[in-house]
Order: sequence, then structure tokens, then C-alpha cells
Amino acid sequence: MTWWSDLVAAEPEFAARVRARFAVRKHGTMATLRRDGSPRISGTEFDFGDDGQLRLGSMAGAVKALDLRRDPRVALHSPTEDAPPDDPSTWDGDAKIAGRRTRSRPPRTARTVSGSS
Repeated sequence: MTWWSDLVAAEPEFAARVRARFAVRKHGTMATLRRDGSPRISGTEFDFGDDGQLRLGSMAGAVKALDLRRDPRVALHSPTEDAPPDDPSTWDGDAKIAGRRTRSRPPRTARTVSGSS
């Protein structure tokens, strides 16, 4: 699994463009899976923390949070802006991220940090 912080380290310019698309407005869209496997679309807030973690906003008892506890698969779509009508070619686009919810990044072990075996 690739973590957001790994993407930032490997492709900082691309990660900055994605982050900028998520920052155009406060609320974006999150897709989770209902118990029967059908999609649920919810508005949510995103936070790209200074610690390299991407966090999703939700109340603990919200249905979208319950979906993620049951099935960690999630897709995120940045807030969108309309293309400028006079010059649509200048539209900055949007961004999407798909992955799995985790509580936090696992701690690095001495083996991971040093690369020794």
C-alpha cells in the first residue's frame, strides 16, 4: 500500500497539484460501500496533515464512518470548480484518490528505517 506521505516523498510536484485541487473548497465527496455493496456518496472534509497523513472528516457515528469500519475501501473526489466559460482550456481540473481507511500509519521499526535484515 502506498501512503500519502510516500507519494509526497516520491512525487512532490504531483502531490502538491493533487493537494491544491482538494484545497479549492472546504467540502469534497467521499464514496464508501454500504452493507449490500452499493455505493454511498457523502460530503466530507479532508486534511492533509503536516505529518504526511491524509485525514477524512466524519462524526464517529456517521453512516459513512460506519461504512468504513465495516469495509475500509474509499474513494475521494476533490471539490470542483467550473471551467472558465471564456477559456475552458485554463481549467485546473479535479483530483481523485482511492484507497483504504486505516487508523494511522504503522510505526516504523528499526528494520524499516535502517533497511537491515
